[in-house]
Amino acid sequence: MNRDAAREIEKDQPQAVQEPLVVDLDRDLMRGNLGAEVFWSTLGKDYRRCLSLRHRIPPAAENVPLDNHVIGAMGAAEASGRAVILTDSGQPGLAAGVATRIGCVSAVEPGTAPASDLPHAPRALGRAMIKQMRPHQWVKNLLILLPLIADHAFQPGPILQALLAFVAMSLIASSVYVLNDLADLDNDRVHRTKRERPFASGRLPVRYGGPMLALLLVTGFGVAAFVNPALVAVLAVYFVMTTAYSMKLKGMLAIDIVVLAMLYTVRIVAGAAATQIDPSVWLLTFSIFLFLSLAAVKRLAELVDLEARDGPKAAAGRAYSVADQPIIANIATAAGFIAVLVLALYMDSPEVRAMYSEPWALWGVCIVILFWVSRIVLLAHRGGVHEDPVVFALKDPMSRVVVGIVIALFATAVLA
Repeated sequence: MNRDAAREIEKDQPQAVQEPLVVDLDRDLMRGNLGAEVFWSTLGKDYRRCLSLRHRIPPAAENVPLDNHVIGAMGAAEASGRAVILTDSGQPGLAAGVATRIGCVSAVEPGTAPASDLPHAPRALGRAMIKQMRPHQWVKNLLILLPLIADHAFQPGPILQALLAFVAMSLIASSVYVLNDLADLDNDRVHRTKRERPFASGRLPVRYGGPMLALLLVTGFGVAAFVNPALVAVLAVYFVMTTAYSMKLKGMLAIDIVVLAMLYTVRIVAGAAATQIDPSVWLLTFSIFLFLSLAAVKRLAELVDLEARDGPKAAAGRAYSVADQPIIANIATAAGFIAVLVLALYMDSPEVRAMYSEPWALWGVCIVILFWVSRIVLLAHRGGVHEDPVVFALKDPMSRVVVGIVIALFATAVLA
């Protein structure tokens, strides 16, 4: 048989049909996170719907994290002529959106696909979990030490109680960061910087969120219970307030920054509860106004950044627009200056003259804080504060100098 005849026979033979590549939305593309994604997406939009399995709200298909290794395998299959079938795992709307986003899906079918040997991207879960806990934010919890310092209670017992309270507060605060990021996934995924957070980016699977939240809470309250019941009560109030903030209050005009200021002050109350030191009204008032100023600085920095970028001029999930910048800046400045005024009035009180050998040194603290508040508001107005003001202060060389001067002045007032 010659070659031409052989070719004619081959043409008459039916071509082998390749099996389609069947990919499951949940198991393959979302690595088992679909149920958790739907739950937290619903909680962040309408917490009442979480009670209903039928009316939960799926996450946005264009932003939900997908496994890039699986997407690559799907693209290779399509290029080789295989049909690519996506099964919806009970979420047809989300599956259709994901299919449009990927662009190499031949059809979307209901149900769940059988197990496959598709490749998956590796994850460094331990590092992602630590980052999600935000240990750099624990520096805020040093406020717990203020009642001890203000009362000069430097005995081993109160110091140990304050340190345990710091650990408990840090664990509870980390649980709040987990809850906040889970409830705010959709907004974080369209934010310029927050989209890099572990849950939003997909580096930490959302299904780990619930167990991580529970473990942090149980451990944090366990440490607090070892100190005393009063600390447990204060931390419970803190957790309720932060949960309310995450679920609702952070989107309410002006209430959000007032609640943020209160949450800082609760840390001082926690320190007082742990050490059984009555907190000074002067200290609590100073804290409320100073941290109201910093909360307003945080919002101002977000709006300045928003104005500099193309797109919507209203912050996602917040009640502010770029037009509010002058008012927010005024709030930040006025609250900071009132905090300095409260501190100055306290410096002239009989309590200070009785507790400090050289109270004149404390007047320098007022001047330094006045400078620092003015500077950080100006920097935020110019777009120079790109993150939480407390985190900014940790990285800012001038803020470190300010802290050093304050410590030196306080030491002079006590020891001179």
